[in-house]
Amino acid sequence: MNSIAEIAVTYLTNALWMTCVIAAVTVLLSRALRRCPAAYRHGLWVAALLLAVLLPLASLRDYRNNYEDKHKSVEAPSLVQAGPLLGGSSSSLRRPRMPHGGQPIRFDPFWVGLVTMLYLGFISYRAIRLSTGWRSLQVMLGKSIKAQIPPSIGAVVVRCHSLLGVEHVPLLSSLEGGGPATLGICKPVLILPEWFLSQASEDELASALGHELAHVRRHDFAMNLAYELLMLPICFHPAATLIKNRIDQTRELACDEIAAEALSTGTQYARSLVRIAQSMAANQHPTSVGYALGLFDTNSLEARIMNVIAKSNRFRKPLARASAAGASGLLVAMCLVASGLSIQVTQAQSSDADLQPFVGTWQAKFKGKIFETIELEKKQHTLTGTMSHSDVNVDPRNGEISAVQLLDGRDAIAEVKLTGGVLRITDADNHQQFDMKITGTGQAQLQYVMPPDSPMVKPWKLERVAGQ
Repeated sequence: MNSIAEIAVTYLTNALWMTCVIAAVTVLLSRALRRCPAAYRHGLWVAALLLAVLLPLASLRDYRNNYEDKHKSVEAPSLVQAGPLLGGSSSSLRRPRMPHGGQPIRFDPFWVGLVTMLYLGFISYRAIRLSTGWRSLQVMLGKSIKAQIPPSIGAVVVRCHSLLGVEHVPLLSSLEGGGPATLGICKPVLILPEWFLSQASEDELASALGHELAHVRRHDFAMNLAYELLMLPICFHPAATLIKNRIDQTRELACDEIAAEALSTGTQYARSLVRIAQSMAANQHPTSVGYALGLFDTNSLEARIMNVIAKSNRFRKPLARASAAGASGLLVAMCLVASGLSIQVTQAQSSDADLQPFVGTWQAKFKGKIFETIELEKKQHTLTGTMSHSDVNVDPRNGEISAVQLLDGRDAIAEVKLTGGVLRITDADNHQQFDMKITGTGQAQLQYVMPPDSPMVKPWKLERVAGQ
């Protein structure tokens, strides 16, 4: 299986548990901020969504580092050094110290491929749904006409724009949609159903317009679209759905607070919300208009009413800001801790029979002196073992060994992959790579993996001295 599948499953595996942790912590922190303005809780949930998407990328950072280390593990400036080590004109191959990646977990290639296809397929399905919803909004906008506003209602519209501090937003009338809604990124518009214009009182119209103009002032339509796109990599996760729902709910609460403060008292605004909801139910209209920001999209009318009439219970601004900053800091700190527990997904690609010929202790010699010892043993359908430390001088003209020096210590083998009879060995300490190939009974060759622009190094002959 190619690296794309491993990357996708690694991200998915980490997102599964990280998103649960982030959602659970944010629920607790949000409860601690319940006496703060809704905008602060909204910001906390937005931060949770960002972290839920980005935190699993820490595991891909380790994957990328390991990948680059494997393919650039012998770059000329740091690993192939011109000049003699033990005398003579040669190059010295040294192993640098590099950090470890995440904890590896091996899966069968079939399951890695299947999970990757299901994951990418579900993301594609959600992307298509998002595209379809966007097109339906464009169709609804195309069918809308300029609203015919009586002078009495026109005065309410002008007053709402003035009190909310929003430049004139066009009002359109539509036969579709269950209630007042906002849509548009650069040039937002307000869409009002025909029945609402004919039935709503001035207070109800002012409350609905105030709420929708608060969306415009906060640029909520564009931000909501960005959140939908951002959520695509984790859209499969129920905890991600919870986070997005809380973003939507707190967004509506924040707009309610803005509208109630600018237009009327909380009690009057709450009464208007109840009457509008009753009118929408009587007209048997749905309460959602796709990805437009409708007045009752979140189905949380009771929570919204309680929020706008409980203003006297809230923290003062300095304390609210300090509480929000503290909650955000705790959320980020928790994510930093979680990032250190990322998981790396790799594939078990070889059978026991394929790996058996490589089992044993192998040695490479130069002028009768051992300079490389590799010990390989089979464990849980893969190979593990150690490699010795050594410095090897190579003549850059022909790639032949010119001098060797055996060093103290041994490196554990982090990973082996068998492809086409060639065993790719990666040591754990330095992430150096070697290709090992069986050439005869008890005989093999070891090729030091070099980038294309590096000096040529000829394969080293190995001899099995123990075990199989």
